[in-house]
Amino acid sequence: MATISDAALLLAAQLRALDDSQLLQLLRSRVVRSNSVSDFFDLADALQQTTSLERVLRTLDRPTLATMAVVADTTSLTADDVAAALGRFGRDPVAVQSRLDRLVEHALLIFRGGRYSAPDGVTDHLAGWPFDDLPSTGELLDTAPPSTLTSVEPSERASLDRIAAENAFATTNEVTELLNQLRTSPVRDLARGGVSLPDSKRLAVSMSVPLDKVAGLVDIAERAGLVATTNAQWMPTADATEWMSRSADERWLHLAEAWHQGVPAEIRTILADRTHSFWGDGVEAYVRWLFPAGVDWMLEKVRRYSRDAQLLGVTAERLPSTAGVALLTRTPAEAAAAMAALFPKEVHHVYVQPDLTVISPGPLAPQLDARLRTIADVETRALASTYRISPSSLHHAMTLGETLEGMREFLAEISLTGVPQPVQYLLAEAASRHGLVRVGLHGSVGSYVMSPDSLLLQSIAVDPNFAPFGLRHETDRLVSRFGVEQLFWALSDARYPVAAEDRVGNILSLRRDQVSDENPSEPQDAQPEQLLTKLRSGQGGATGDEDQAWLSRQIEVAIRNKLLLKVTVKMPDGREMLYTLEPSTVAAGRMRGLDRGADIERTLPLSSIIGVEATTER
Repeated sequence: MATISDAALLLAAQLRALDDSQLLQLLRSRVVRSNSVSDFFDLADALQQTTSLERVLRTLDRPTLATMAVVADTTSLTADDVAAALGRFGRDPVAVQSRLDRLVEHALLIFRGGRYSAPDGVTDHLAGWPFDDLPSTGELLDTAPPSTLTSVEPSERASLDRIAAENAFATTNEVTELLNQLRTSPVRDLARGGVSLPDSKRLAVSMSVPLDKVAGLVDIAERAGLVATTNAQWMPTADATEWMSRSADERWLHLAEAWHQGVPAEIRTILADRTHSFWGDGVEAYVRWLFPAGVDWMLEKVRRYSRDAQLLGVTAERLPSTAGVALLTRTPAEAAAAMAALFPKEVHHVYVQPDLTVISPGPLAPQLDARLRTIADVETRALASTYRISPSSLHHAMTLGETLEGMREFLAEISLTGVPQPVQYLLAEAASRHGLVRVGLHGSVGSYVMSPDSLLLQSIAVDPNFAPFGLRHETDRLVSRFGVEQLFWALSDARYPVAAEDRVGNILSLRRDQVSDENPSEPQDAQPEQLLTKLRSGQGGATGDEDQAWLSRQIEVAIRNKLLLKVTVKMPDGREMLYTLEPSTVAAGRMRGLDRGADIERTLPLSSIIGVEATTER
């Protein structure tokens, strides 16, 4: 029977034989801290620690756990032996082999000579499961799954799909609004992920959504690659602008596909098998059975994905919609077609009214909505949205480069009621006042504020909003040590008719859109890569058994644990000799040990040793 040290040697050798991509994948899945690992023996030991094991075992389904437990209960087994011992879980040899491969990839099993064995840490961990109210090997194999859920076909399928479409359309627009908010006002990212409560409350008010909906919208947007964190702040990604220009059904499809791809494969299978069943207690009972080592963790995931499925119209009233069934079992194109048929049609014209409001009788086409938002503030968001034109909104538009004539032409083009006289007056007045306050560069890094209206300049000087800028009078202007953009946006937010200018007085167009510079598809934790480099450099950068540093480390482990080694030596004449040795020292490029067969001490140069292997012979 293999000892702990035998397994350590075998597992360390298996880990060392992995290529860089395989090893990197393992390090990411097991979360090993590099400060405790200097070589592959340390890594083998770290992977057997309780925290590391629990982290990976919670992700494994019952058939995979049963496969591991069957192997752990024996010395070693072939794949056929494993399949025979698994009962109903062993009927498909291909599935059994796939599970065995996965367990080897996770360093939960050792594969050598066509046989599988378990590291001692895994065996010991599983032996303690019954004391922690987790299933024994027999219970993993014999406990039947919950009864099959009864299929339900709603009597009012059309009504269900309408509810789903309403939710999907609302969520798509709310994600759009979330991006608009984050472009100008990023929010703080919590260390554990998500948005802080004060920021969530602010977003809920500005977006006109319930507070408890904000977290789901951020999850959906992050999963779709539309938001990411930079410097601990949530911001839109570079892809968000292009997404916002698409039609509503195209935006929905992007969100829904990202949701579907983000669902763990095991959960995706569960949901696809239950497209005509209620999602709720029945699904959760099945998850409890399927993931006995990760019940709480997996249920939390299922509940989050179920919540987002409801928001996206994949489900309604806990039943998959027609579009949801298509997404789960057929193609995204079919899902998009089913949902698009129920979405309200986009409109390309609005009603511009004398009270300075702009009413869109339906969802405004994205390009028109984006430009109208620069000219008017959004007051209500629904199928019929309301915008309001104001002096501050027009100053904001001109800050972004809009001109009086450009705004007039745009409003005239989209308005079903022309441009009323009060709107014309407001446009002209805003244009005449825009730039009444000017901000420019003072010195090399500071800024100045100036205006021909001395009373307006004095108001800024005494305005408590600008106390942090330390404004001080200097001839005909106020100066500050802060930069132009900081001062400019502070004045703009305070609703002053401000414009930025260059050194010769030309007005500059400034934008405050903030975009995350993170690529959401790339892992942010560099530790696995650093540990990979450390492991390779610590072993001389080689992966073959001829490496002397690796040989020395194997022999040291054998000495420390009083193991016998089978040592293969290449003689000067090319012959290979096999000795069974009890090693005593390794130093100065040589190994000394007692040859049990000849009962003599042997000293072998490491350069002649082409392989070592732990043995149970005595």
